[in-house]
Amino acid sequence: MTGPVIALSGAPGAGKTTIGRWLTEALGATRVNYDDYEQMTRRPPQEVAAWLDRGAPIAEIPAPGLQDAVARASASGTVIFETPLGRAWPATAQMITLSIWIDTPLDLALSRKLQIMARAWEEKGGPVASCTQWFTGHLKAYEEIIRPSLLVQNDRVRALADFSVSNGTDFAATKRQIVAALETVGLDPSNRGTAP
Repeated sequence: MTGPVIALSGAPGAGKTTIGRWLTEALGATRVNYDDYEQMTRRPPQEVAAWLDRGAPIAEIPAPGLQDAVARASASGTVIFETPLGRAWPATAQMITLSIWIDTPLDLALSRKLQIMARAWEEKGGPVASCTQWFTGHLKAYEEIIRPSLLVQNDRVRALADFSVSNGTDFAATKRQIVAALETVGLDPSNRGTAP
């Protein structure tokens, strides 16, 4: 018997990591993060642009080892699966018990992502010139390939989610929405409940 797999999806900066950490602790779950396996962001921008031009087939997105990691984690209990792809990625679609889309305006998500990157850069003590260069490159890529990719994600991943929760500036309200979604599969973060 395998444990339930709760997928959290949304744009970078939507709050998947914050929510994922909270749920992992609250449910005594195992956390699996797509970012640890993904390879799409390592591809040259022209390859990603060509993928978008072909209609952005989500099945082509490489993440070697991710499916096995979800299966292994599920074999030992509840899994919090942070993935921007939800049920749209065929390799793990059937493994997901509950898919939650974290709806965050793209400008707010971008602001959060840039703040996270700025803090990480500051902690590493990197030179200001390199940081400026990275931000400039990221914002250029945002216009050319990241935002178009996020629009594809919003259309395809969100449509396959069981629940859509809003994650604006009131995290307590977001938590309440997620608790309500989890209750539909017998999970309760307040008492480390597990699905029957």
